[in-house]
Amino acid sequence: MAANYDITIEQGATFAFSITVAGVNLSGYAAAMQGRTAHSATTTAFALTSTPAAGLTITAGTNSVIAVTLTATQTAALAAPSEGVYDLEFSIGGVVTRILEGTYRVTPEVTR
Repeated sequence: MAANYDITIEQGATFAFSITVAGVNLSGYAAAMQGRTAHSATTTAFALTSTPAAGLTITAGTNSVIAVTLTATQTAALAAPSEGVYDLEFSIGGVVTRILEGTYRVTPEVTR
């Protein structure tokens, strides 16, 4: 069962958080996180993978930690204000495990 964690992304600021997956060596695992304005939305507001896509990255390390990072430039490109839902999954050998889900909110930048 996935944990619930709501996040706020400040447009134009570096965004980072990490989650520890207890008892799992994440070497060889892939991780992915997507945000959408609604569960039924066909397009993503943001998409991150452990295989860098468009510079957005998730790092799945050997110490059971998944680190999620967006640079200030990347968050500046997000629509704001906006909100929606996201989830974070990791997988290996075709087995996918959702570990985190919740809502996201992007707050607009004033200083540019």
